[in-house]
Amino acid sequence: MTDSTNYQQNKAKNWRQQISILLISQTISMFGSMVSGFAVVWYITLKTGSGMWVTYATLANTVPSVIISLWAGVWADRYSRRKLAMMADGGIALVTLLMAILFAFDIDALWLLLILLAARSAGNGIQSPSVNALVADITPTSDLSRINGIYNTLASFSQLMAPAIGGVILANFDLNFAFWLDVITATIGISMIGTLKLKPQARIREKLGIFQEMAAGLNYVKMRPLILGLMIAYFAFFVLLAPASVLSPVFVERAYGENVMYLTWSEVAWSIGSVIGGVLVSLHKVIKDKIGAISLVMIVCGVVFGVIGFASNIVWYCVIMAIGGLVFPLLPTADTTLIQENVEPEFMGRVFSVFGIFVGATTPIGTLMFGPLADVIDIKWIFLGTGILNIVVGWLFLKKMATYRRQELAKHGVIGSKSAASSNHGDESEAE
Repeated sequence: MTDSTNYQQNKAKNWRQQISILLISQTISMFGSMVSGFAVVWYITLKTGSGMWVTYATLANTVPSVIISLWAGVWADRYSRRKLAMMADGGIALVTLLMAILFAFDIDALWLLLILLAARSAGNGIQSPSVNALVADITPTSDLSRINGIYNTLASFSQLMAPAIGGVILANFDLNFAFWLDVITATIGISMIGTLKLKPQARIREKLGIFQEMAAGLNYVKMRPLILGLMIAYFAFFVLLAPASVLSPVFVERAYGENVMYLTWSEVAWSIGSVIGGVLVSLHKVIKDKIGAISLVMIVCGVVFGVIGFASNIVWYCVIMAIGGLVFPLLPTADTTLIQENVEPEFMGRVFSVFGIFVGATTPIGTLMFGPLADVIDIKWIFLGTGILNIVVGWLFLKKMATYRRQELAKHGVIGSKSAASSNHGDESEAE
């Protein structure tokens, strides 16, 4: 990689302390946001019971992030990533504080919650590429898989606790309580990340106009088949995963009864599986076959969400959810590390923002495709059809990325380097 030696030398000697502060600060902030987010979505679901209102909420929670991501990637490569993460978190906290004040005065129209979700989405669109690039800035390359695994485990643990606490809040308090929790945790997270002392990364490239830098980031992705292939596969996978992630609360409410605890159990089941899976992933310092791991998760998720609509009761539904949660942490750990290992530092923010656009755009697209169908046909048939298609996506990704997979396995000594080298063509080796 360009200037890779200087890049590694610039990493702080006390990187373990620095990465611990970063991960803990983000986990605390993430936890409050998740509790508030679950409470808002469930509040809307229980108030309306409508697939269309869930669609509105999903669009508000995703579209702003997609729109702002290209700018966010340029900012992350141009300015302080630490300060960007702090500003994004602070902006979300301010909007949440305003919402808490409005709800305290009984100004509680549902459209206000859509504004809150949109503001949170925009903040996440800025924060995500900055934090992912910060992890690569701080962590030695040899430890990236393990650190990403730990981060995803912490996120899974937050996801485990958040729905339970969100359910308790809705059942025993009110939505305003969740808002204040979000503001407090964001304040703690911002205070912690503000203590990071990082060496500024050199920006040796010529500073262009912001739209020229956007174009340079898009062209960078286009010219690297490994990264482009990953993003195309993710686009298809997450479009097809949208019904399972977005319509699950509506399915649970319709299939098993209007009970906030059922919604809580389903999320907790997924999160328990995710915590266990995340711990197993983080125990491995290196994921030697990242492409194979990504394909495996796609196929298993296709099976899990293809059959989940046929669960006879909420208990079996939760068991299947837990199985899906068990394998899913392998996906963000493998894809994040794959990008961090194959992208130059000066393009890291923009590549993560493009990746965020590919993934972020899938939820509104998938929701617009399948959300209205939830008010017309049984959701279980939507789950089955999209699950089968995701099995196909996983298999095609494995076949199309076979050359890069052999190169990666050879690099880790899993297969002989001779067989990998025989398929190493010019433009493909450039992606490495």
